[in-house]
Amino acid sequence: LRDIADQAVSAALGDAVRPAGPVHLNLPFREPLAGSLPPWWGADAGEGAHTVDAPLENDQSGALYQGGGGIGDADEALAADEEPLVLPRGIRTIVLAGEGAGPRAEALAWEGGWPLVAEIVSGARFGRQLVHSYRELLRRPELSDPIERVVVLGHPTLARETSALLSRDDVEVIALRGPGETVNLNGATVAVAAVAPAPTAASTTEAIAADRAWLGEWMRASRAASVDLSVPAPDGEALASADPQTRLGAISAELAVLREKLDRVALVDAAWRATWPHDRLVFGSSRLVRVADAVLPGKKVTVHANRGLAGIDGTVATAFGVAIASQAEGAAGVTRVLLGDLALLHDVGALLLAPGETAPRIQVIVGNDSGGTIFDGLEVAALGSSQQRDRVLYTPQDADLEALATAYGWTYARIETRAALDQALTSPVVGPQLIEVPLPR
Repeated sequence: LRDIADQAVSAALGDAVRPAGPVHLNLPFREPLAGSLPPWWGADAGEGAHTVDAPLENDQSGALYQGGGGIGDADEALAADEEPLVLPRGIRTIVLAGEGAGPRAEALAWEGGWPLVAEIVSGARFGRQLVHSYRELLRRPELSDPIERVVVLGHPTLARETSALLSRDDVEVIALRGPGETVNLNGATVAVAAVAPAPTAASTTEAIAADRAWLGEWMRASRAASVDLSVPAPDGEALASADPQTRLGAISAELAVLREKLDRVALVDAAWRATWPHDRLVFGSSRLVRVADAVLPGKKVTVHANRGLAGIDGTVATAFGVAIASQAEGAAGVTRVLLGDLALLHDVGALLLAPGETAPRIQVIVGNDSGGTIFDGLEVAALGSSQQRDRVLYTPQDADLEALATAYGWTYARIETRAALDQALTSPVVGPQLIEVPLPR
């Protein structure tokens, strides 16, 4: 605790790597982070204090995080004083990329010949060694138990499976340092400025073969677990049939696809498919980012997210900054923001564009399920009455988003089908747009 306090004060005052600024101290509680408090908690607070429920959301992100980037953002500067740590081959290794990791994580995995586990917000979710459906695979003992080493870049926060892995005392965890938090969930993590796989010429044939076999196990499991999000192709033969009933059946099937209501998976898939390297994608701290992390395939695009210090705060403002910076000096591209209704309402003031400012090309896509349904997947969903959960967790809302868009001068569209969403996301964007997608609870 004293060491954490010293780190916090040092980070707040600023040093050679970090500017002075606010610091977020994250003190993780034991699982399941909900239920009755232990007797010692309320021992001095009066009778009955120990029975108070304490619902808390878990991100298990460790002890200290300062806003401004993930692990490894400044390792190039740090590396000037420190030689890269050379990683021997033949040890069952995975590369774990969290928020802020960037393309370096994919490059390391490729050079080392190791599986790449990359969160959707990492900017490293691409490449031939990317692991699909990584949460599911990390729950399989035949894949997770043999892991001997994890190399961490960025700030992983989205999955409890990765937190559990980084907490194991039988796994060597190596984390690249940066201006923010250094991961140390197992109390023995080695923090370094840079890493490099041992050259193949300096490695034994057995070690190289072991790495190839290890990668092969993960890649086979990854292919089998990948999620196919493609829309069914039209039945060309039936559409061209001379039989009226056959042709009408095929037309009806096509119309059914076009009219199908959007769900969360279809929403994140549409936004992902519409985004290209010259674009930017910003995820809010909403349920949608976890859905995206679970199902989306690899693609080399620039992704941003507020984690740790920022959380739900300032999502729209962050996206405005991303849009303005990425479109400076006439650069092409659109910034898309994918967030929930509460994240939008928490930062609704950021929709205001000051007079005289150039409006960037930005689409704020709101998955509106009228409340904080992210809590449905946490243990607290089983506690208390429905009225208590609504009041404390879900905080239901019925705000008129069209009226908000009109008040702030934004173009507005309410979209309920995949076909309409695809059209909106691929049509030319000339200014701020608010797209509301109603979603079921």
